Amino acid sequence: MNPAEFPKVLVLAMGRVNAADANSNGLLLRNLFEEWPRQRTAQIWSSGDNGDPGYFGRTYQLGPTDRHLGRLFYRMKKASLETSGDGGDASGTAQGRQGLMGWAHHNFVASGLYELAFLPKVSRAMAAWVADFDPDVIFAQGYNITFAQLPVLLAERFQKPLVYYPTDDWPSLAYRIFKHRLPLLSRFLDRTVSSAASALATRASVPLAFNPYMGAEYLRRYGKPFHVLMHGDSPARFEAAGIDRRADGDECWIVATGSFNASRIPLLRDLDRACARLARSGIKARATVFPANRLPAEMTREGALAHVGFEPCPSHEGLAAVLRGADILFLPERFDDSSGGIGLSVSSKAHLFMFSGRPTVVYSSPETGLARYAREQGWADLVDRADDAALAEALARLVTDREHRAGLVRRALEVATANHDMGAIRGRFYDLLRAPR
Repeated sequence: MNPAEFPKVLVLAMGRVNAADANSNGLLLRNLFEEWPRQRTAQIWSSGDNGDPGYFGRTYQLGPTDRHLGRLFYRMKKASLETSGDGGDASGTAQGRQGLMGWAHHNFVASGLYELAFLPKVSRAMAAWVADFDPDVIFAQGYNITFAQLPVLLAERFQKPLVYYPTDDWPSLAYRIFKHRLPLLSRFLDRTVSSAASALATRASVPLAFNPYMGAEYLRRYGKPFHVLMHGDSPARFEAAGIDRRADGDECWIVATGSFNASRIPLLRDLDRACARLARSGIKARATVFPANRLPAEMTREGALAHVGFEPCPSHEGLAAVLRGADILFLPERFDDSSGGIGLSVSSKAHLFMFSGRPTVVYSSPETGLARYAREQGWADLVDRADDAALAEALARLVTDREHRAGLVRRALEVATANHDMGAIRGRFYDLLRAPR
């Protein structure tokens, strides 16, 4: 295809899309734009530079001139980062400064108040850079107030169509630390975030949703239909990946991967207890977790869990082979009070598990989007209560019931082919981005 047939796209995403890293959003955007000529892509970003050449053809990092009172903002940001590290000064004065800055960061930065004090603007340098690139389309994801307002400012300034593609329901999740302590301030921030998100959705010529649940809710919320484009991958990549099995032949090897936060870590302890139950019933089972983030030392130290071990997360290519080497894949979400807040989210690992050809157990509150997707589409067994006995029962069935196991794998591949085939997703994405020209 002639490169000139691809619209020139300016991407606004908070994290820099690097040439290669494990960042989930970076992987999503690299997949979407894989066929795009690099000279017809550009990105405005804020953080996340890993030192490599980057993925898009041109990049612009936000700086002091791109915010009102921007120099003060970056001085405060630098001071906050410096005091959040370990540091080498253990004096009481230094500890006091660190405590004060930690308090300021928690109450001023994490709350979202800093974004209201230092709103984004289109500086002369940014305007000149955008004009030189001359995009056909502006692509935005939101995520915070700055990256919701700036795309609208640029779209209005340069009269360009806007594509809006949020990957989670960030307007319902952002800036929640004051919800219980200072409810009036929390309501003010909620209204501000909702207003910024609504302006972005209203201005969008091509609104995209990350799954059907988000699409239905955003139609209700914003009064316009959102095209659904989910995470995707190539079936051929899994077929060519080979098999990386790190278990004995007589073991049931259970594999989990992803980011494990405070909501998900307790679920690994449930998995350990479930494996112990399997052992008592005569099923030799062992689980390996490949975390994409650093876990607490008390979790990963030797002997902390009897049946669950931890290994470094492989590359994106290597992960496919590891998933194919498993007997069962374990996809935990959460059961705590935050479950309702991710009712419009589906794990970025779900489609990888589907393509692997191995059966999956989803362990999650029924309120989450992931649980709903598994329940409604039948691509995984769902354990929707925090109960290691119920989890052990689901795992045992996949070991002993070959017909059920084969049916689950077959259904997962059907769902993956219908919703997550990257070739089809790229084709639709290309057509949608050409439409507003």
